[in-house]
Amino acid sequence: MSKDVFKEMAERIEKGERGAIATVVSRKGSAPMSGDAKMLVREDGSTMGTIGGGCLEAEVWETAMNVMSGDSGEKVAFDLTADEAGDSGHICGGTVEIFIEPFEAYDPDLLAEIIGTRNRGQSAVLATMIQDGSGQAAPAAKKKLMVNRNGDTFGEIPAFSAEVWRESAQIMRQGQPQLMHFLGEDAGSDKPRRDPGEATEIFVEPITAQPLVYIFGGGHVSYCVAQAAHMAGFRIAVVEDRPTFANKERFPMAESFHIGEHPAIFDEIPVDESNYISIITRGHANDEVALEWALKTSARYIGMIGSKGKVLLTYRHLRDKGFDMDEIISRVHAPIGLDIGADSPGEIGIAIVAEFVQFRRQGEESAKEGLSNKRINLRRKS
Repeated sequence: MSKDVFKEMAERIEKGERGAIATVVSRKGSAPMSGDAKMLVREDGSTMGTIGGGCLEAEVWETAMNVMSGDSGEKVAFDLTADEAGDSGHICGGTVEIFIEPFEAYDPDLLAEIIGTRNRGQSAVLATMIQDGSGQAAPAAKKKLMVNRNGDTFGEIPAFSAEVWRESAQIMRQGQPQLMHFLGEDAGSDKPRRDPGEATEIFVEPITAQPLVYIFGGGHVSYCVAQAAHMAGFRIAVVEDRPTFANKERFPMAESFHIGEHPAIFDEIPVDESNYISIITRGHANDEVALEWALKTSARYIGMIGSKGKVLLTYRHLRDKGFDMDEIISRVHAPIGLDIGADSPGEIGIAIVAEFVQFRRQGEESAKEGLSNKRINLRRKS
């Protein structure tokens, strides 16, 4: 998600300016950009963020300039076949749908809650009705619903609030937006239908701050991970028991440091389901202590460096302490990183962050293939 578009929108509204915000709500094939890409268009025509570039953004910009004076949005669709993709400056094909809505579609209190949630590093989902299947135009106040992590809601989408609420936990956990389709008879049912057609369409997107990565260890590989992760849009926190390896001089990109003896310092580290944990300490024993603690948290991603033999030995130690082996293998990315033949600290750092990005953009289900390959290799050694 473009990290400042909501704050920018609030600032422009406070100044009495109009504008529009465009969001990718559906994509198929190799259409450009992630599914949560956003572009803000100001009243003067300037923009912030991107939803793909090229001719696609030019057409979205024109629509945004037209809708910003009203209170309802418009969905536009692009079919980027190979020829059309080349003509518009893209090297990929596929289809993408983009919803463009004016600033007025956001209630000021709801917008403040979105910004506050992100500033606090918390998680929520925001649901937006982009097509009303009833044939009657719903007022703007009935088109948005926000559900935060503890289940509290802000705004409403009548007849569909329960369905959105039920899906919210999974969307927060996976960090992936979802376009939901409801036929008329689906409202209030136990299970929402997603069959396309003349249906109500509700786009549900995760509302989170930039993902925070806790890097356990301050050595050369950790430094390279911090550099690459920062460039990829992750926030950085360093956990170390040596002050000389965890400071602003060594890690200028880090926003926080947790320095102290392991594992005592771990209890002072706030972890939620949006956080990533990367275990790269200076020794196997420290890695195992950190992993034992990490498995007790709700962290979205847990990864540990080491050879397959070391990983399996660590898993067996944790199993002997009462941890379930299947749960360990299903949650932990180890050896951490994508298998790209990395050797130097810089290459290893890139491989690790590449796995972060894969997990962030493709979600838990798509990342299971990589975990499956690691799981098979581990069990062959058991």
